[in-house]
Amino acid sequence: MPLFTYASHIDPRQVRADTLVVTLGGFLDAGHTQRLVDHQVLDGLASHRVGSFDADVLVDHRAERPGITFAGDRFTDYDPPALVLLEATDRNGTPFLLLQGPEPDFRWEELAATVERLVDDHEVRTTVFVQGIPMSTPHTRPVQVTRWASRPELIPGNRPLVGTIRMRASFPSMLALRLGDAGHDVIGLVAHVPHYLAPGDYPDSALAVIDALQQSTGVSLPTSPLELVRSAVRAEIDEQVASSEETREMVTELEHQYDRFMAEHRLEARPEPADLPSAEEIAAEAEKFLRSLDEPPSGDEPPAQS
Repeated sequence: MPLFTYASHIDPRQVRADTLVVTLGGFLDAGHTQRLVDHQVLDGLASHRVGSFDADVLVDHRAERPGITFAGDRFTDYDPPALVLLEATDRNGTPFLLLQGPEPDFRWEELAATVERLVDDHEVRTTVFVQGIPMSTPHTRPVQVTRWASRPELIPGNRPLVGTIRMRASFPSMLALRLGDAGHDVIGLVAHVPHYLAPGDYPDSALAVIDALQQSTGVSLPTSPLELVRSAVRAEIDEQVASSEETREMVTELEHQYDRFMAEHRLEARPEPADLPSAEEIAAEAEKFLRSLDEPPSGDEPPAQS
């Protein structure tokens, strides 16, 4: 049984796209950046399903149980996990592909080989991975986006934030490695999300990666719905920050750190700015965020936005 099956109405020979955007879930996606990007494609652009992967053999249903409704005296509306490949047309009329769904639990190597064949078959030139990570950054400053790539020429002028760091792999990171090893161009766009807002929707992070996606590939996604939501989310965050002296002090300190780093980074005052996060600090922030998902929210911090 193949892992990927084309939809019955699709002629694979007619599917061609320069760019594949990947929003498969990983072990974290701060600010629900991937989900918000998905919504801009599904709700704001013409799109259709090219095919789907066999989630029944790829996903551990007990690890993240699907939703089902019990209505009165019976079960209804089972919502199984779905890993799908979509074709969409961006705001400029350019087709691109979107690979979305939960992170697969099983058969990683076989699935990576399947995706590589799809990249070859549909003449994809660049595969772009997007996500958000929790960082010690304030919501009152622009969202920064870390870029990485299978070869430096794809991200000209990029200055890495860290050196070498050993971490736990996700399927998207492993897929990026396999595609790069096979000679395919791969770009990663990672939004820095304020750690105190990471568990909820953070529209600013999605807007930042959408802008970076257009700069990197020319793919243009709609942003108006996110911009409207951003205003409401920002107002709610500001109100709750103002109500907590402890949180105000934390945000103020984060602002000072951010401003010092940006000033030193622009002026290149020293080769290693004092406020530049180290690999160990980034790893610690990620671990802290993951632990926080299992803890009740503190009454002194702004609750996650939804």
